[in-house]
Amino acid sequence: MNAATRVRKNHLALSDEDRRRFVRAVLELKRTGVYDRFVAMHIRVNSMDLLDMNSGRRLGHLSPGLLAWHRQLLLEFENALRELDPGVTVPYWDWTTDQAPDSPLWSGAFMGGDGRPGDGRVMTGPFARDNGWVLNLSVVPVGGSFMSGTYTQDNRDFLVRQFGRRVPRLPTPEELADVLVLPVYDCPPWDGRSGSAAPFDSFRNHLEGWVALPGQPRPPRLHNCVHAWVGGHMSYVGSVNDPLFFLHHCFLDRCWAIWQEQHPEVPHYLPLADGLEVPGLHTLLDPWRTMTPAELLDHRRFYRYDA
Repeated sequence: MNAATRVRKNHLALSDEDRRRFVRAVLELKRTGVYDRFVAMHIRVNSMDLLDMNSGRRLGHLSPGLLAWHRQLLLEFENALRELDPGVTVPYWDWTTDQAPDSPLWSGAFMGGDGRPGDGRVMTGPFARDNGWVLNLSVVPVGGSFMSGTYTQDNRDFLVRQFGRRVPRLPTPEELADVLVLPVYDCPPWDGRSGSAAPFDSFRNHLEGWVALPGQPRPPRLHNCVHAWVGGHMSYVGSVNDPLFFLHHCFLDRCWAIWQEQHPEVPHYLPLADGLEVPGLHTLLDPWRTMTPAELLDHRRFYRYDA
């Protein structure tokens, strides 16, 4: 399967065999230690981004780099899976429409379900501790706030989910549509404050979910809301411990692709120039330093989406 035929599908369109192959490849990455390298990378980068949220170098969060950085992260992860099984691609979870508690997403053959009452420990599916999914790099925020950027080792070695504990519902199609019409990719100060006032010139920040449009519920919104709704490990920098992270960010990547199609005449990444705090269009993205946002703009170089 080459780049032209590498298709990322809605998980609802996967066959039972597709699900088995994806899960099998993820479990093998975990067994060999490769999966935990992605966990460690995200913990390190996300923590640094939070520590520098208003002043300092931000790579993949609170930054225009959000979509380009995670596009490369997804590519690196998908390539690792495909070294094990060339037919595997990362599926996406459309959290605006796929919100049923009995969705195949939460089946024991795929992602498993919510955590149990009390400690939130996931008890079903291939990523439950009882089924062999052991966390080696779990962390918790110092002081209890995920925004602190400072974390310490968490002795729990099991995956935690707590659906709806922090926020009561997932985003709606209408809320996403309101953001997809915004015509400017990003704007100063290039952080969680961008686009907070009219004319709301930051598609990236509204999609990331730090700000809201008039009449919309207060943050967390969209991307951030999904992390918060799933809860547990998905709600802070250790989110990659939950393989659901990749299905969530695959849909976020698809949202960027849809926005690009809807706005062909505007820059699809800003700022154009490199800066001290955020990557520019031609900045090599850390920690890989192999591609720039400019080289990642057209996802069709690598894969396409099913719809």
